Amino acid sequence: MKTITLNSLRHPEYVYSVQDWELWRYTYEGGDEFVNKYLQRFTNRETTDDFNNRRSITPIPTFAKAAINDVRNSIYQRMTDVTRRGGSFNYQQAIAGKDGGVNLQGAGMNAFLGFDVLTELLIMGKVGVYVDNPVIPGGTLADTLGVRPYMYMYQIEDILSWTRSKPNEQSEFQAILLRDRVINYTNPLGHDLGVDVKLPQGDLERYRLVFINPKTGLVNVQFYNKDSQPIDPETNDVSLAPPIELNLTKIPFVLLDIKGSLLKDVCKHQIALLNLCSSDVAYALKSNFPFYVEQQDNRAVGAHLKVGTNAENTASEGGQGGKQNEVQLGVTQGRAYGIGMERPAFISPPSEPLEASIRLQEKLEDDIRKLVNLAVANKTGKPISGESKEMDNQGLEAGLSFIGLILETAERKIAQYWASYENKNTNNREVPIIKYPNRYSLKKDEERIEESDKLSKLMNKIPGNKIKRELSKIIVATLLDGKISVEELEKINREIDLAPYTTSDLETISAALENGLVSEQVASQALGFNAGEYLKAREDHLARITRIAMSQAKNAGAGAEVNQARGVPDFSSDPKEGKEEKKESVDTTLEDTTKKRVRGEGK
Repeated sequence: MKTITLNSLRHPEYVYSVQDWELWRYTYEGGDEFVNKYLQRFTNRETTDDFNNRRSITPIPTFAKAAINDVRNSIYQRMTDVTRRGGSFNYQQAIAGKDGGVNLQGAGMNAFLGFDVLTELLIMGKVGVYVDNPVIPGGTLADTLGVRPYMYMYQIEDILSWTRSKPNEQSEFQAILLRDRVINYTNPLGHDLGVDVKLPQGDLERYRLVFINPKTGLVNVQFYNKDSQPIDPETNDVSLAPPIELNLTKIPFVLLDIKGSLLKDVCKHQIALLNLCSSDVAYALKSNFPFYVEQQDNRAVGAHLKVGTNAENTASEGGQGGKQNEVQLGVTQGRAYGIGMERPAFISPPSEPLEASIRLQEKLEDDIRKLVNLAVANKTGKPISGESKEMDNQGLEAGLSFIGLILETAERKIAQYWASYENKNTNNREVPIIKYPNRYSLKKDEERIEESDKLSKLMNKIPGNKIKRELSKIIVATLLDGKISVEELEKINREIDLAPYTTSDLETISAALENGLVSEQVASQALGFNAGEYLKAREDHLARITRIAMSQAKNAGAGAEVNQARGVPDFSSDPKEGKEEKKESVDTTLEDTTKKRVRGEGK
């Protein structure tokens, strides 16, 4: 019976997907490795030297990486609105990037999850996070002072095998096998000098088996080398020491899964782009040159005619035979051509094949971005068509919210494992409250303004203060969601609920005030002015119309009516008086000419 070694164990899902993982990672990473892996020869007639030369000048398309980074950045820009309340002091220090951060390398939680974990999740569809804690041999309070948990990421290729727990068991995993890639250190000074100096001399692979002991119910960890021999995790030397027992009942490992890479449907597009670009560049460098043509009579040429001479300008050897004429070209060289023949010329190779290839590349580039966005939208479980841009945006935002939900769930598990390291008593653990944004908007500022303008017009047509306030909140969210914090957005919504008015539209308020439907005080407050500003405005307004009235009365003479048409509409008993007088002044019905009775443009 064949012996099964530990490092050869693989989960069936691992075996099934490993080839796809390689393709996805090469597609995102790009570089020379992507070119060497997927650049194809034109035909068998292309020599090895020609292929190597073409490969050395081949451009590397990275449109898939750009599309993935756009999705990542759309989610990452909202991570500043993630709420993390509570938890221990060490936890709050770590998520802020202090005291080494969450990974002991200075990264805060947003940087660790948003840059490292999220990027890997979008590329590969899965990623793991292990929450660890230094093992202190003494275990006393002095020994553990300053020691706190930290975390690091596992790529899906290094999560070799796992066993899920039953639904009634505490831990998510019963056992998991991970591959570590660690640096192997050596002391260049030797051990005889008594000075311990460590420098890397290479790296090595080791295997970490994390399992729950069924007898104790506690988590155990054992490390192995490539030969499946137990080793000491500090020295990587073979050791017969028993597994390390952690005072935990759950394996502190989180597996994030979005059910497939966003690159799944675009990898072949980028491979096609790679080969098209390579072909076009090689054609442009080697074949895209004009060449010389000259019309000739084939009866007057040929090797059988004695027309050739040697270098000394004498007859050819033997006096017979000849050689073809060699054409010398250049700016100082002329050519003679026979009567009735077309003049010699340079012609260029056709550009249509190159132009068609460029158009195809542009379409493939555009398709890559569309397919990545479509993959995000389909993460919600509802296929989204490409017919409606508006529906695509809604589906894409829903897909981003789904990925955000995966991150939120994972971070809550991380916080629980962190707290379990810090306090063994489940009742005394300080587990923080974590909340991610509900919405991830991808609209541009122009689209936000256009949508809010439509809602504003609709709001003024619908009766009811309640619905007007709710529409006002939607308008605020449309304009500012993702640009300000959640707390600031809540403050604005509270202001809307407490406001004594439901509109701040200048035209609506001015029309209502002019027709006596609203007071000056409410109109002033609705426009955002201070509470007593309308009283000062009333005094200024009275002084202004008084000055106008006095001026108009003085110029018009005694007994002249001071009315709306004279610049003081507030003194008129008929609000339509000015409009009627203006209409009458330009009327041409009783005139002998139909020329408009209006003044021209001001000088």
